[in-house]
Amino acid sequence: MAHTFFGGVFPATRKESTRRKPLAQLSQPPREVAIPLLMCSDGPSVPVVRPGDPVSLGQVIARRGDCGVAIHASVSGRVTAIQDRPHPWGGSSPAILIENDGQNTPCPQRPQPVEAQNVELPLLLERVQAAGIVGMRGEAAPTWEKLARAAGRVDTLIVNVAECEPYVTADYRLLLERSEKILLGASVVARCLGAQRAVIVTEGDKLRAVESLERRLLRRGHSVQLCTVRTRYPLGAEKQIIQTVTGREVPPGGSALDASCVVLNVATLYAVQDALFRGRPLTHRAVTVTGGAVTRPRNLWVPIGTPLRILLESAGGLREEADLMLTGGPMMGVALEELDAPVIKDTNSLICLTAGERKPGGSGTTCIRCGKCVSCCPMHLAPVFVRQALEAGDRERLAKYRVEDCISCGCCSFICPAQLPLVETMIWARAALEEGGDRL
Repeated sequence: MAHTFFGGVFPATRKESTRRKPLAQLSQPPREVAIPLLMCSDGPSVPVVRPGDPVSLGQVIARRGDCGVAIHASVSGRVTAIQDRPHPWGGSSPAILIENDGQNTPCPQRPQPVEAQNVELPLLLERVQAAGIVGMRGEAAPTWEKLARAAGRVDTLIVNVAECEPYVTADYRLLLERSEKILLGASVVARCLGAQRAVIVTEGDKLRAVESLERRLLRRGHSVQLCTVRTRYPLGAEKQIIQTVTGREVPPGGSALDASCVVLNVATLYAVQDALFRGRPLTHRAVTVTGGAVTRPRNLWVPIGTPLRILLESAGGLREEADLMLTGGPMMGVALEELDAPVIKDTNSLICLTAGERKPGGSGTTCIRCGKCVSCCPMHLAPVFVRQALEAGDRERLAKYRVEDCISCGCCSFICPAQLPLVETMIWARAALEEGGDRL
């Protein structure tokens, strides 16, 4: 039985242009990939190759040091340089540049595949860590650490396919086209963690994926359950999807473990099963290229490190000038000035919007005290009061509004009729409190 969560909004989905487009290869493979050393929220990894070194597909080119994750070559070829390159999270980061020889020669040291019945927790953690898997939507934290913390402490594994951001369909296509592998991965991970229940959560409007999964579940007798819910943003956020599936509410400042749950994005789970059953590290991922400015919107299966402009070229380029380009959805995505940044492990989309599609930014007009930002906030916050306290410089009052719980989902800015920049207000308030001092 599906439950519900407080707040949320209903932006236009705008998925029609890519919903029926299968995952496809790039029209032309990249001549060079730039693989950033910064791939996870922990921090950068440590390179283990030097310019001039030959590399093969799947070979380790960077390792975890005090932070970071293992990083692997997504093509075979030769390392040409290690230098700063634009990063899709903003700014620049050191990246390993590999000249692609077009051969995709596999690494001979790749781990051997294992049978599902032979997978136990130590092997699961070892393979996931060696494969360099991170959360592939949202927080890009090392997945092996998340699984290690969850082992023996959860009763529910939630596979998140609630792709509630407008435009993006990469996870939907992955579920539709590779559902058998995802079902197998979910059952094995749940067993290793000691979870009694594994649930795949998707929206009810994804009819083809829902029907395909239901047929497979009936035919094979999988222990995995399917939960279909009404589309509402931000259903895909961890705390909201836990409450929707289980009815349990994660306490302020808490984590999924406080609700005896662990949540994995479907792309992350697919990478986990690939590491277990095919011995493959995380080198490729699904990316949606779409938006009104794109000539042929589509879903692509691409090597990590591929420049975003190559993805756009594979989608026919721009049919008109883009007013806004971003990675991620229009609600929480990161705006791009140029397309030289590469695909990284958590890049699920490239969206190029026309001026007509883009919602006007915050204009700083006067709050009309309608309360819509309060009623739509899924974290029970009051952005309008935060804004008032910030403008008044009242640190004591600001500290009472729990701005640290904000997930920057953008619901408040989306719903605000005065077009106030409320998401930015919450970010500024959080930064002001973290900095400390007597004055804001």
